[in-house]
Amino acid sequence: MNSTSQQAVIDSADFFDCLPDDVVLSIFGKLQDAKSLCLSMSTCKRFRSIAPQVDRVFLPIPPNKSDAKDSDRKSSFKNLVIRALTKPFLLISQMIKLKPKPEENNDLDFYSYYVPNQILKNFQGIRGLHLRLPCHGNHKHNPSRNGKNPTTLLKWRAEFGRELHSCVILGAKSWSEKDRVESSEEEASSSRVMADDELKLRIVWTISCLIAASARHYLMQETVKGLKMIESVVVSDESDQGRLCMNKEQIEEIRQSSKVKGDDETTVESRSRVPALRMKMWYLDRLEVPGSGKVMEGATLVVIKPAGGGEDEAKKGRSDAEMVADAFEGEGEGKVIGEAVRKLMVAKKCYVLEMNSF
Repeated sequence: MNSTSQQAVIDSADFFDCLPDDVVLSIFGKLQDAKSLCLSMSTCKRFRSIAPQVDRVFLPIPPNKSDAKDSDRKSSFKNLVIRALTKPFLLISQMIKLKPKPEENNDLDFYSYYVPNQILKNFQGIRGLHLRLPCHGNHKHNPSRNGKNPTTLLKWRAEFGRELHSCVILGAKSWSEKDRVESSEEEASSSRVMADDELKLRIVWTISCLIAASARHYLMQETVKGLKMIESVVVSDESDQGRLCMNKEQIEEIRQSSKVKGDDETTVESRSRVPALRMKMWYLDRLEVPGSGKVMEGATLVVIKPAGGGEDEAKKGRSDAEMVADAFEGEGEGKVIGEAVRKLMVAKKCYVLEMNSF
């Protein structure tokens, strides 16, 4: 065989077919993206048999553009936010006491479209699932987050089992770069008594985060029941504002609760019921984050547990500081936020609040 023929054989050879199945599975395991894995499964029988064996899947859900009802729903959600900011307590009382008519759109059922069961039926053996929901309304990535123009900040992380185990929220009315004019030491971190209007705003923040978390929990219940091997679930959003997290023990709680009759009491419309809660709230009127050049106005940290002491967290021996560290650790912006929450937790002002179930 001459050199030209040898080169032709080499060019026509598919070296990927020569890889052992374990190596191909390792490659698919690094890929994780559900859409890419499904496309790979459609290429050949070998990939069809190997790709479903991955142990972790990342599933980004695209926006729903199927009909015009979404635009009305987005508009309704925008109106809900406006009402929350202008008349928070009137809105909250209406949400808790009143039930919408069946034919009316319910702002809380936004996530009902995003049930991932159809795609995940191909991955029954996965142990970890990360589901990313799209932004709705006008809430997109804010380009001013890394610029000098101030923007609001609201981030949260919630853990659910059968019901809420814990939730940590970080918020600020303004999140921007520090002016070039150096601030005095007294201005770097200032603490004042929170005014009534400021407290009302924080309560609205808290309730909106809890509603979002409980809606995601409601969305995922049937999904985790169908995935027998699942041990870890994360539901985030495109803007990375909030995360719902469930570990192996918390997922097992959901499975066990489904076997108990009368479990309908744990849901309210299109979300899970939130139990009575006890909250700790740290507040600083102004906070400069050391080494980042960032300034937070009205910085607020909220740690939430079920009323009665949070037995689950007590068993694990997790302190408030450990819960906060788990919620806001990371690199880049996460590292800056982690430093901010550490500064907040040593603030002298700490408010303790209680909230009824809703």
